[in-house]
Amino acid sequence: MILDKKGDINLLFKWIFGVVAGAVLLVFFIRLSYIHLSGGETLEGQLLLVDVDDRLDALGIGEGNDLIDLKDDFTLGFTCGKILTGDFDRSTDKVVFAPEKMQGDALHVWTKKWQFPFGVTTFFYLNNPGNRVLLIADASKIEDIATIANAIPKDFAVQTTTKQLFQPASFASQAKGSEKLTLVFFGAPTYTVEQLKAVYGQGVTLEVVSVNLEEHTAKIYDNQGNAEDVFYLGDAMLYGLMFSGSGYSCTKDIAIARLRALTAIYSEKVGRLMGKVSNNQQCVDLLNQARILLEQYTATSSKDEFYSISEALDKQNRKLEKEGCPAVY
Repeated sequence: MILDKKGDINLLFKWIFGVVAGAVLLVFFIRLSYIHLSGGETLEGQLLLVDVDDRLDALGIGEGNDLIDLKDDFTLGFTCGKILTGDFDRSTDKVVFAPEKMQGDALHVWTKKWQFPFGVTTFFYLNNPGNRVLLIADASKIEDIATIANAIPKDFAVQTTTKQLFQPASFASQAKGSEKLTLVFFGAPTYTVEQLKAVYGQGVTLEVVSVNLEEHTAKIYDNQGNAEDVFYLGDAMLYGLMFSGSGYSCTKDIAIARLRALTAIYSEKVGRLMGKVSNNQQCVDLLNQARILLEQYTATSSKDEFYSISEALDKQNRKLEKEGCPAVY
């Protein structure tokens, strides 16, 4: 009998040890699975950002449009020189004009060289079906606006209409089914953000942009109706304004910083060219005039001066070519 009791006690201890050991192993493997899953999500997010940035690199070689297939649904953000997803972000050296947030499994990409007056950099415009852009102009200007719209790839699904025909209720279903609706008025807007939200509902993310083509300026009204005055340098930057809306200013500043850096390089180049043609006073004088313009171009922050100096530089460069002198660019 005693031996039987000892045997039962041994079995009991073995059973308790097995239960405790099993529980410890179960906790260990649950923890390991959590770490693996969390690490996998981290890796997936980081790899997605690297993949998107690398594919933009490839598309930036020339001009055109393409589709980036993400293979799965993701939420991506593009803001002020960064690409974001979830808690992760990646700095990019590209000038990207895009909505601040896009969801889905694909991105439409359009690339265009920005020249002002010389080639500066490539602009990247991004969009997806969830972000809709509607261009609205007076009937007398609709042909000019159609020219702007026709330059945009059809995949971006930009629509045009006249102020006379535009009725907010007609676009209610599109507005409610979109991540963001941007209404670009050429001239004064005929509706405020508040009035439009009364039709579309407060849940719709809406921005209104009012463009003055003659002055190269615009006013951006964000989703809360707050207004921001901005300017653009050339049509390429105007397209960026249309697709980025309230995120435009920071990206515009990045582009202008590139313009200044390249202008400084050209200024140094002109100094070296002047030394090489020192025996030709006419070329020296023309190059010196170009150098003065470049120095002014580097220093300015005025929209009007950007345009006037850009035009003067273009004329000076053509004059150098005409006289057989080395050109600035």
